[in-house]
Amino acid sequence: MTLTHAATVASQAGSYLWLIPFLPFFGFLINGLSGRKLQSTKVVDFFALGSVGVAFLLTLWHFVQLAGLPADGRSIHQSLWTWFSIGGAHVLGGMTTYKIEWAYKFDVLSGCMALLVSGAGFLIHLFSTGYMAEERNDGRYYRFMAYMNLFVFSMLNLVLGANILMMFLGWEGVGLCSYLLIGFYFEKEFAAVAGKKAFVTNRIGDFGFMIGFFLIFQVFGTLDYDTLMGSVRGIANMPAITLYGHTASPTWWFNLIGCCLFVGAMGKSAQIPLYVWLPDAMAGPTPVSALIHAATMVTSGLYMITRLNFIYVNAPVALAVVLAFGSLTAFVAATMGLAQYDIKKVLAYSTVSQLGFMFMGMGAGAFSAGMFHVFTHAFFKASLFLGSGAVIAACHHEQDMRNMGGLKKLMPITAMSMILATFAIAGIFPFSGFFSKDEILWKVFEGWYQHGHYTGPALNLVAWILGMLGAFCTAFYMTRLIAMTFYGEYRGAGNDPYNLSVQSEAHHGHDDHGHDAHAHAHDAHDHLENGLHELDKPHNHRGDDPEDHDIVPGHHPHEVSWRMWLPVAILAGLAVVGGFLNYPESLHRVLPIVPAELFSKWIEPLLYQVAPIHHGEHVPPAMEYILMGWATFVWAPGAMVLAWWIYKVDPSWSRAKAFVARFPNLYRWVNAKYYVDEFYEAALIEPIKRFSAQLWSFDTWVVDGMVNGAARATVIWADLSNWIDQKLVDGAVNLVAYIIQETSSVFRGLQSGRVQHYAFVMFLGFLVFAFWKFLA
Repeated sequence: MTLTHAATVASQAGSYLWLIPFLPFFGFLINGLSGRKLQSTKVVDFFALGSVGVAFLLTLWHFVQLAGLPADGRSIHQSLWTWFSIGGAHVLGGMTTYKIEWAYKFDVLSGCMALLVSGAGFLIHLFSTGYMAEERNDGRYYRFMAYMNLFVFSMLNLVLGANILMMFLGWEGVGLCSYLLIGFYFEKEFAAVAGKKAFVTNRIGDFGFMIGFFLIFQVFGTLDYDTLMGSVRGIANMPAITLYGHTASPTWWFNLIGCCLFVGAMGKSAQIPLYVWLPDAMAGPTPVSALIHAATMVTSGLYMITRLNFIYVNAPVALAVVLAFGSLTAFVAATMGLAQYDIKKVLAYSTVSQLGFMFMGMGAGAFSAGMFHVFTHAFFKASLFLGSGAVIAACHHEQDMRNMGGLKKLMPITAMSMILATFAIAGIFPFSGFFSKDEILWKVFEGWYQHGHYTGPALNLVAWILGMLGAFCTAFYMTRLIAMTFYGEYRGAGNDPYNLSVQSEAHHGHDDHGHDAHAHAHDAHDHLENGLHELDKPHNHRGDDPEDHDIVPGHHPHEVSWRMWLPVAILAGLAVVGGFLNYPESLHRVLPIVPAELFSKWIEPLLYQVAPIHHGEHVPPAMEYILMGWATFVWAPGAMVLAWWIYKVDPSWSRAKAFVARFPNLYRWVNAKYYVDEFYEAALIEPIKRFSAQLWSFDTWVVDGMVNGAARATVIWADLSNWIDQKLVDGAVNLVAYIIQETSSVFRGLQSGRVQHYAFVMFLGFLVFAFWKFLA
């Protein structure tokens, strides 16, 4: 029989939807193929910014159209062509002749993501026109902008694709662009290594993702989102499913699919244990960090889980796995940011931690809360990354916060933008991070609280505790970043009465960046043994090569150009007000400023419901208000005040020095990120390299030895055969020929060709015959 399914929603037809992803692709083609030959980099700017900017306007136009549709029919669809046809594939339920379309789907989720990708992408492209000025002069600028356009194309394909294979195309595309942009300065070893690390780590996750969507096709017989959504209830109600000779319940298979897909999300969205590529990704230019590693690519795993929420709703074990790994990542990565001094590394570990919070929301089944944190995080983290890029540029490529300070007076716009973004990420009311992070923490706690019965899974309680600790660390290290960077006196000009600055590697030449980790640990130990404080520890910059931005060495930094501070300020503004798009119902009851839960209600039609939704009167429990007040008025402000007291009130940072002196081992472990990279190197990478060397030796000496030995034996046998052929066979033949030749020379004399000779011989023969007869 033939397997068929019915789609759930009839989509509106669109005519220009394909232009949203393809405009940046056209920009990539134009700049990539002809950028080197263009007379002016302004033309490169025109195509790079213009393509993304027009894509954003088209996205906005389609979003307005979408908002005008009925809530249960908000979907715009455009199919361009049949990508390829799967003829006669055996799947669960029979034979399918599924055709995979190159199609785009603009709905309540993909529309929001497309707005984020194209809007934030345009602002970051604008920032890059100022930040990458040095590359305008050395011929690399067109290549950078082409890669950025290719990334936006790939990410838009990921979020707008109408089926899982289109998502996977974009999934691999952003992985490729990440490799190209992280390793943009590939002539420097640290950047090339970081690019390869990101690429290989993501391939590990992608293997799990591929198994997951192969299983989806086997179970459902389709990869189309609407068809999958329409089929899941029927498949979930089946008594058992048999695949590959194994019979199990639908829930078992959904759990397996969900865990496999989450392995892919762990790689792309940097969760433990596959998070290690993201901090090293700071080797790329700062706009790359803002675009790929804060606003868009690392959220791919969250988008995938939300898009396939109908799988996870029916997979309780997979959800528990997501919650466990998300909460662990949120806490561990937050602690890693406490003792970092590279401003971009602090934000990198912050990104890993915030992604963990998003997965906590997903694991708690609060898909709208986790997804909303994707958007608020994109606002404040992109602002922070771009702001750090402005600071790095103004400080002559310096990235160590110990060599900064006092920049609030010198860079007021950048400073104020980053301060506002810091309040947002710390979760202070009414900034956006409060609304998204607090909602996640409450949903996780509610899973254990169970309306006051406290009968929920203990995992939820443990995850909530880890989340609260992670939130405390976040508020602490972000306030520490602000205090060290923007307050006090600028230490980069030699005005350092407390001897807080360290020898900068920013001016040493980038050959110094690849220091060995063991050498760093040994140096740190020596400093601690000599009684020096934490701030004297050498550090390993893995920074980028930005422009000089009109900064004259030896002079104080000053505010960057409008092309750089404007995107930072716009994103900071969104970080301030963006949270009101999902104003919680509980807060709306006591403080009805704006309509409640706009975002949650917007994406509600996309979320699979096991049971019908009842929109009746719901009274929030008092516990929700208690935790909300505790988080925003005590917990996060307490962490910020503590960091302010240590790093701002005391300009000598003596309290930090005293803590390190008292707990040197703890500091060393946190500063070294718990030696996870070293552990991977010792436990995985080196054994694999040694095993590979053994395989190479086996291949060289055994496999190649056997092949070469067989070849040598063949040569010897061929030489022997040649000798036998020449000496014996050819000798015997030649001997016969010689005998015949010598014998024939005797008879040749008898063959004179003269008739009289022959007659004479005949006469002699006659006489001999006659004589013989006579004698007889």
